[in-house]
Amino acid sequence: MALNLTIDQGNSAAKIALWRADRLEKLSIEPRLTPDVVSRFVDDAGEPVDAAIYCSVVSKGTEIVAGLANKVHKVIRLTSDMPLPIAIDYGTPGSLGADRIAAAVGAWAIYPGEPLFVVDAGTAVTYDVVTAEGHFVGGNIAPGMRMRLEALHRFTARLPRVEVPRELPTDSFLGHDTASAMILGAIYGIVGSISYYKNHLPEETKVVMTGGWAQELSRLCDFDITVDPHLVSKGLNRILLYNENK
Repeated sequence: MALNLTIDQGNSAAKIALWRADRLEKLSIEPRLTPDVVSRFVDDAGEPVDAAIYCSVVSKGTEIVAGLANKVHKVIRLTSDMPLPIAIDYGTPGSLGADRIAAAVGAWAIYPGEPLFVVDAGTAVTYDVVTAEGHFVGGNIAPGMRMRLEALHRFTARLPRVEVPRELPTDSFLGHDTASAMILGAIYGIVGSISYYKNHLPEETKVVMTGGWAQELSRLCDFDITVDPHLVSKGLNRILLYNENK
């Protein structure tokens, strides 16, 4: 069975993955994505890669896509106007982030035919809704953890620069000093948003979450959340499979 390659270029790092049908075969997280990095990853597969898809929130990836064209039979750059497993009902589909599309498709792959609330908690936090009929109807974008803390420091006179701790504090929702007040304000600002949106969606809506802070933040919510760290890559692979014979 042929291999598929997916590339998810985020703001902080890139995920390169190899898939055999729906099974993840290999994954690499790269702080800096270059054509050489991708070329070595493909060569290390040890067998031909049939198709590849590139998704980025930072650039069009012209050099990446061109480099892949020399090694892979079929190369696609994800856009909102290509054939997709879900419909895009967005006022400005051309401005819709490819990562948001891929995450929505990834969630749809987990819960086909279910109403979905998809949260990606990375550099920014995105909150998106897909109906049970498979229509992406819209969503919101907000600052992520580090962005919130950096904004508090930069746009106030005396608040310090505070780094996000490796493990999020969960023993209290109230800060006991300025640093913890800032950190917990950022944490529960996101948790509160997730809960708010969930409460305004149909009760049967499934919540699917991804991104660097997904696991920690999901534990602070009082409802079930499916966490999938590879949701965007999974969606990209599903889009490749959907376009296999197109």
